[in-house]
Amino acid sequence: MLTNTDLSLRRGWHPVARSSDVGDEPVPVRLLGEPWAIARLDDHVVAFADRCPHRLAPLSAGRVDGPELVCGYHGWRFVASGECTAVPALGPGVPAPKQARATPAWGAVERHGLVWLAPEEPFADIIDLPEAADPAFDSVWLDVVLTSSCAGLLADNFLDTAHLPFVHADTIGAGEETIVPPYKITPDGNGFRARMNQTVANPEDPGVAAGLRPLIQRRRSTYIYRPPFQLRLVLEYPDAGSTNTIFFCLQPEDTNSTRVYTRLLRDDLGGDPERLAAAARFEQAILAEDIALQERFGLDGLPLISSGSDGEGGEGGEKEVSIRSDAAGLALRRVLYILSERARRGTTSGPPAGMRYARRTRAGSRP
Repeated sequence: MLTNTDLSLRRGWHPVARSSDVGDEPVPVRLLGEPWAIARLDDHVVAFADRCPHRLAPLSAGRVDGPELVCGYHGWRFVASGECTAVPALGPGVPAPKQARATPAWGAVERHGLVWLAPEEPFADIIDLPEAADPAFDSVWLDVVLTSSCAGLLADNFLDTAHLPFVHADTIGAGEETIVPPYKITPDGNGFRARMNQTVANPEDPGVAAGLRPLIQRRRSTYIYRPPFQLRLVLEYPDAGSTNTIFFCLQPEDTNSTRVYTRLLRDDLGGDPERLAAAARFEQAILAEDIALQERFGLDGLPLISSGSDGEGGEGGEKEVSIRSDAAGLALRRVLYILSERARRGTTSGPPAGMRYARRTRAGSRP
């Protein structure tokens, strides 16, 4: 079971804040059961373990002074590398003790409107989001959601299409087919892609209300996954000539705490702020339906499976039974299993994780 505090997750990039939420002062965040302080030092984002080496006071309770983070307890000063540049109690010019270092993360960067933190050297890069640079797409962030569900289960739910007619019967599930046709999983870096063709209801198409197109339309769905919890879903509607992209990533805070970041990008709104706001509300309602069910699972982790297993996972007598439509979820479990094994061995290199499961989840095969 991969929980939110599994040590292997230290080897990944995780979103920890919206860029707009990190201003002139340090921001406290939690990741993998640990506290961190995020700050901008000379306009560059940095991340430190949220404790001063002096008396373990939270550095997030301090302040930023140009290129330095100043502890709010005794005024010790730290630069981005963690080096302590001044200890006021020792007087001017007196060097700090050698052990007086803040603990920086392996990396902290801003990308796609988020601040990302990697506690240790990550196995995979941050996922691409090409729509963000395309002027044809309007973009809006949904409200950040805090949930008691674990990140692994939320990622699995995002990749799952068989639940749509049931969990989302009041939103996008109306008119959705219950049968999930075979689809192909292909390796993509240290993650994978899943592509499928479906017929679904498209109530947001203005052509439906105008009587120009039917409610039930064709849709091409492409899921792109990067470990540990970065996902991008591209929904193409050939009949309406539109594309919707959902950027979905997760911050595993603690065992029973995950933050969900969702960004919606669409090329069919023509810059209309009211339509964009309505699209965000609709997507937020869909997410709320998912969260409401996921929080009832009573599981604190995602069952993992090895690359050579038959698709069953779980602890003791609680085994999962998987079918053809679960190919993406099985691929997720195998990627995370491989990465957890690499973390256990202390290695950062190896073949792309997807190469170990691609043949087992090809179209029409039994996972």
